[in-house]
Amino acid sequence: MTSQPSSFSRTPEIPSLSPSPNGLKDEFHGILPSPELHQTPQPQDTPPQEGLGIELSRFPSLTSPARSIFAARHGSATEYTPVPSGPYNLRQAKSIASQSVDSISTLLPRGTSDSRFRSDPDIQNLIQRRAGEVARWGIHWWTPTVMVGLFLLGVIGALAHHAFYTYLHGREAKNQLEMVRYGTALAYFTKATLVGSVVLSYRQRIWQTFRSRVLTLGAIDALFAATDDPTYFRNWEMIRNAKLATVMGVASWLIPIASVLSPASLTSIVTTEYLPNTTTICRSVPSLNISAESDKDFRHQRNVSGVPAVSIQYWNTTDPRAVKLGWFDYWDQPSQVLDRLALMSAFSGGPLPRKDFAHQACGPGWNCSYTISFTAPGYQCQELANGSYPNTQGLEDMGAPFNISSLAPIGPNIYRGEVAIDEYQRPQVPTTRDGTPAQGPPYPEDLGVFKIEPMMWIGYTINTSQPLPPGSPFVGKWLTIMMPKIFSCTHHQTQYSVFFNHTESVSNAAIIERKFLGPVINTTYGWFPNGTINTSSIIPSSNIVRPNTNVTNYKLTAAYHAIGYELRSFLQGRMEREPNFPGPSYSRAVDTDIIKTRLIHTKDRFNRDVPVEDLQTQIQSFCDDLILSLFSIPNLVISSFADVPCTRSRDVNLFHYDSRNLWIGYAIVITITLVFLIIGLLAIRANGIASDIRFSRIMVTTRNPLLDDLSVGACLGNNPFPEELSRTKLRFGVLEEEHYEEGVADHGGMRDAQIAHCAFGTEAQTGPVVVGNSYA
Repeated sequence: MTSQPSSFSRTPEIPSLSPSPNGLKDEFHGILPSPELHQTPQPQDTPPQEGLGIELSRFPSLTSPARSIFAARHGSATEYTPVPSGPYNLRQAKSIASQSVDSISTLLPRGTSDSRFRSDPDIQNLIQRRAGEVARWGIHWWTPTVMVGLFLLGVIGALAHHAFYTYLHGREAKNQLEMVRYGTALAYFTKATLVGSVVLSYRQRIWQTFRSRVLTLGAIDALFAATDDPTYFRNWEMIRNAKLATVMGVASWLIPIASVLSPASLTSIVTTEYLPNTTTICRSVPSLNISAESDKDFRHQRNVSGVPAVSIQYWNTTDPRAVKLGWFDYWDQPSQVLDRLALMSAFSGGPLPRKDFAHQACGPGWNCSYTISFTAPGYQCQELANGSYPNTQGLEDMGAPFNISSLAPIGPNIYRGEVAIDEYQRPQVPTTRDGTPAQGPPYPEDLGVFKIEPMMWIGYTINTSQPLPPGSPFVGKWLTIMMPKIFSCTHHQTQYSVFFNHTESVSNAAIIERKFLGPVINTTYGWFPNGTINTSSIIPSSNIVRPNTNVTNYKLTAAYHAIGYELRSFLQGRMEREPNFPGPSYSRAVDTDIIKTRLIHTKDRFNRDVPVEDLQTQIQSFCDDLILSLFSIPNLVISSFADVPCTRSRDVNLFHYDSRNLWIGYAIVITITLVFLIIGLLAIRANGIASDIRFSRIMVTTRNPLLDDLSVGACLGNNPFPEELSRTKLRFGVLEEEHYEEGVADHGGMRDAQIAHCAFGTEAQTGPVVVGNSYA
């Protein structure tokens, strides 16, 4: 039978020949059959022989290996059938797929991939086994299970994230960085699993799109790569023809936002943690014990908390060695430590703070509040006269050193303090350098004796700022009504109840109760006509405190006297005020330090110094400041400690979990993922199979000879990709063929050869895929 070269699609290219005598044989070793297999073509009625006869002029185009195989499979045992000039008939190719691989491989030139088949028996066996296979319909369990499993894992991850933050909520924020890392890991796990479910669903959806839409190769590229490279969302054709798939692809990029927002739902806040005061005792809380001075001997050092104790008073003595018969110590003056405390308290306008107060009272890292009680000096004051009630006779009977007439508007004084009448004299007698009396014994009978405690007589005038009424005797001298007041204060042993609140390093104290127990020296006395005290009239004499009789009581009285002495030192003296007319009006201090304290402030419109309106109350408070300032020095002799019930608290960083912020993000992405999961499952059902975009799937769905021809010159897959190929429109469907053969033998049996092939192809070349039909 003569050959028909015109039946081939193109004339094969002849490889260049080697100059050696055997060059032709060597160069076409993969084309011509071996000598033992080579046969001359037989007539059609000649029985089939093993192998295929071929002439070089009939060899198909080397540019399309698939077409060479296609042509070889259409040959018979006696004659080789060339490639038809019409459309490719893959159905006919499939019908003889069981033909010997050896006979097919002899048609391929050396250098093609098929040249290796003969040397690799495993490949030969694989091809032989797969010959005649038909695509199987059915949804494999793996892909849907993974899609649903990833979604469930994402939900579990969100619930675990919520449970973890709920566990941390309200707990002390320890290892914050580590806890945030755990939360971030859970958020990332949730994000990864939900995105994984969406991506798998997306892949099922795009295969459904490939079957139903004709898309350019560029749009197909975009759909394959959109979940990996967001720049492909610029492809307008993809957005226009695959809207749902595009939305799913966008969601795969947006869902991770939830992993950024969710860790922010756990923060830390500073809050106060309390321990119940019913069971909490604050140990060794600083307190005061004035009676500790009653047995203090300046000759012997005493320690407080391991530190040398400091007394609040200085002493003189008749015998520094305390060995002489009848020796005794007597009070000299307040110590410099007490003097410094009084000055600092007065100038600062409040109690002096103690640096370690909160640490000492509450313990390290804790705040606390409690109430303690102690006995200390205090002044009980009462008003005796005012501008409406001069009480001149009463003041005279009580021995007051002045009356209303000495105060403005009658007199010149807006403040007058007489607080040192019959004050303890210092020195009692001339002394030597070591503090002993310069003369004696015998010593004066009243040496160091406390007969009385000076009473404070205070008078001041308030500027009411109200205009003087017509006819007032002070018109033309003052512009406003001036209200004078007089009160007296007696020094008492006072029981204080003080509420302390220590917050971090700041300590605050508030006196909630004062209970006056009795005068420091409980004596009464008469007056001489000149206003001085008649010391011989002091009664009862048994209450006079002597240094050589009841030493303990004497030293305690001296301690009270020392504190009172410091307070009174600021209040002695006068402040005068010039009348408004003829002016100007101003105040001037005359021998007083009260102007250095908070008891005087600038109030009137002329910004002049005047006493505070509630001076009586403020003097008592001024005394309280001095008492509370004693806490500021922990090594005073009078410092003590007490165990008291308290409320302990501390400012701690606690984890605060805002579940709303967490679930807003998670609820949205879980809902979106669920919707897309359903879409993916429906796509699997519509496709009849579950697939993905791995290379193996791409390989088997692009077995179309037409695509081989289109791919000429682009086999490296390099960038830039040919623009004309990117614009080529393709669809995944059944290849439409025009030539069919039926009844082709397959291993001795008969079967229908009209089995279509599914692959990507042009719109004219492909038809719809029908679920359930047989496809090769």
